[in-house]
Amino acid sequence: MTVIVGLVTGLVLAFVAAATAFYVSAAGSAAAQYAVDHRCASDNGLHVGIATDDFHTSDAAARLVAAEHGADVAYRTRVYGAMGPLDAVNLLSREGAFDNLPVVAGGDRTGVWIPDDVADHFHLKPGDGVPINGVLVRVGAVFKQMVNPLPAYWCADHSRIVPDPLKGINGAPETFVVSSELLDQLIVQNQVEPKETHLDLSTSRPLRTATDARKWADDTAAMRSDVVEALHESPAVTDYAALSAQTAERTQQTVRAAVLPLTVISVLAGLLGVIGLAAQWIQRRGAEVRLLWTRGVGPAAIGGKAVLEMGTPLLVGAAVGWGAAWLTAPVLTPATVFDPWAPGVAALLALAAWLIALAVLGLTTALRVRREFTAVDRTPRRIALVAKKMPWEVLAGVAAVLLWTMSDEHAVQVDPSDSLPDVGLPALVFPLLCIVFLVGVVARLAGWLARASHRLRGWRNPTVLWALRRTAAQRKVAVALLAVAGLAIGVIAAGVGIARTERESLADKSWTRVGSDHAVPLRRSAAESAGVPASIRGQATRIAFNQVYVHDNIDARILLVDPATFADGAEWRDRWAEPALKDLLAKLDQPTADGSIPVIAAGKYPLSQYVKQGLIVPHTTEVARVPTFPAMGPTDGMLVASWKFVPADLRWGFQQEVLTRGDPGPVAKALAAAGEPTTSVVDADSATEALPFLVVAWIFAFFVVLGFALAAVAVATLLVSVETRRRSTAVAHALLARMGLRARALLATHLVELAILAGTATAVGVGGGWLILVLVTRWLDPYPLLSPVPQPASLSTVGLVTLAVAVVGVVLVAGYAVRAARRAKVRELLRA
Repeated sequence: MTVIVGLVTGLVLAFVAAATAFYVSAAGSAAAQYAVDHRCASDNGLHVGIATDDFHTSDAAARLVAAEHGADVAYRTRVYGAMGPLDAVNLLSREGAFDNLPVVAGGDRTGVWIPDDVADHFHLKPGDGVPINGVLVRVGAVFKQMVNPLPAYWCADHSRIVPDPLKGINGAPETFVVSSELLDQLIVQNQVEPKETHLDLSTSRPLRTATDARKWADDTAAMRSDVVEALHESPAVTDYAALSAQTAERTQQTVRAAVLPLTVISVLAGLLGVIGLAAQWIQRRGAEVRLLWTRGVGPAAIGGKAVLEMGTPLLVGAAVGWGAAWLTAPVLTPATVFDPWAPGVAALLALAAWLIALAVLGLTTALRVRREFTAVDRTPRRIALVAKKMPWEVLAGVAAVLLWTMSDEHAVQVDPSDSLPDVGLPALVFPLLCIVFLVGVVARLAGWLARASHRLRGWRNPTVLWALRRTAAQRKVAVALLAVAGLAIGVIAAGVGIARTERESLADKSWTRVGSDHAVPLRRSAAESAGVPASIRGQATRIAFNQVYVHDNIDARILLVDPATFADGAEWRDRWAEPALKDLLAKLDQPTADGSIPVIAAGKYPLSQYVKQGLIVPHTTEVARVPTFPAMGPTDGMLVASWKFVPADLRWGFQQEVLTRGDPGPVAKALAAAGEPTTSVVDADSATEALPFLVVAWIFAFFVVLGFALAAVAVATLLVSVETRRRSTAVAHALLARMGLRARALLATHLVELAILAGTATAVGVGGGWLILVLVTRWLDPYPLLSPVPQPASLSTVGLVTLAVAVVGVVLVAGYAVRAARRAKVRELLRA
């Protein structure tokens, strides 16, 4: 058993130390992938561009220089302006453009390619001439007007290929696609004017770690001046690779600074297991230690013997812990890929943890032997007496209160330059102090109850009474076990809860801004019907809104919804408002007695009082007030009304969108087929900057590692206590058997004893974690000004998993205790 405890202790220490390295590396990998994925594929290197002009020389030399530095993907976009058949048009040239356009008719790449709406309006077909600056140019093909979502190829030129209908007098200019050779001819023959040109230099190699991002950033920095020199221009250069590398490295620094104190706490908790291991070794080697002492062997030598005997189990456990950290890292960390340095650094940290464990084991053994066999003054010092009488849980509670009152209103501050949060030490320590306070109070009460249990009389139920007697006899061990197990469960519950709350808060704020997972804007500013095409009915809903400015510069919105279909496409959480969505929509759909429009006021202002009646919508009656509502956007508040109660002439200035929770592609196609062209799809994933929420979630998810370390210490403490009192338990079992207590009842006594401890620890840990989650949810909000206010996530899963593990652990340990006691030899019974 001592060897097993040594293996477990070494595993815990090495696992915590090694997991820190993998966790920090994975945080940088996740940040690098986030930065790369939230940009266009061609925007992850150098963006070299000139506004209102074009490169006057060939870009071949610049491409060659870039390729030497790893930029094996290069796209050049040239945009020129001209007068088309009636309005202004854009002429766009880009490598591979023809291969990424849906062709309706034709396919001659030597001519100009025009969208089908232009071809239909002017009755043009391939082979006809289209006027560009008054000179006819042959139409090579007709392509279907691009709608969102676009292929990834058009990401960098999204605004050119999908015109914004709100720009220009008659909307944004239509885009004609031409080859680079034809564009050169049109520059001379048709006098077209340059609007923009840019050269995007990127790489095809994966950028999945902070090391990858930094290496690519070094390459772009090295090629930058040579590329500019090769172009013989003075372009504006944006190094997106450097921004990605900076984001990944700053994330690693932030996470490292946050989890390092937690790692130190975890290692200290693991060293408590080493101290218990020393006590068990002395107990198991008692006779040998006495013999060595009588022969003049000093405490230091005996401590060295403990190190020699237990060094190998600790080393094996450390190796297993390092391997376990590496194997479980893809599950416990934010990313599944790590920097090349992560395994080596993790091994060094595991080795350092092993050496520290050996030092603590030898020192603890030497001190305990000296104290046991040396005639020293056993009178406790004043400091020891004060420490023994000090209510440490009260001190933890006072410290938590001081941190809460002295800290800022919000513990997380976001740096606007890189959107990374600053999670200070108070934000990390406060949850731990709260858990220590709660668990400490319960442990102290448990100690008092265990002491008072000696007065209980209940021999009619000897199983329970004997379990209470045994717990009271080992009161200190039981209280320590309860405290460590409760801390472990509470830390895990708090960490998982905070991480899950941050992710849910991000989703809530994004859904509130957008209205659903996707919003498909329509080009028309008003519609006669609130419905959606039949092919997408049941998966989408139409809304319309108008921005208004009301009392004291409050930015508000008037939202029109279709109560019959709103739940089909919009996202809603029941915790956003007390009335259910079904009840709210029913109130909107029911006409009022005085003929006014029923509205729901959303937000923190009574907008129904501020909006002048009849100015935007006719007379309204507020039927409900909720703190938030989907599609609020960045406004302070909103009035929600039913589509059918607002006349069509008042809806003229409203902007329309179709909300959907599914794939926006079929929705956009269905709308386009119904004669309702769309513009850029708005995604909830990109509506709110996610990195601050994710970094906070990653930091507090590391609480799970600390919780695992404490849980392992609790298991080691339990095993040591069972092994230490094996003889006394065997004698008690023998006496109880003589009194007529059967083996099944002996097992039941251990089950009751352990169930009391495990049940109390589970209840305190999960309950304390939930209470802490309630306290810190709003305190840790990276964007408190965005609606809605975050709500604590559910801990039901954590509670059920903890309960299942506790039940299995109770059964296994109880069975081991009975087995060890029943197999005790006669000499051990006599010796006890």
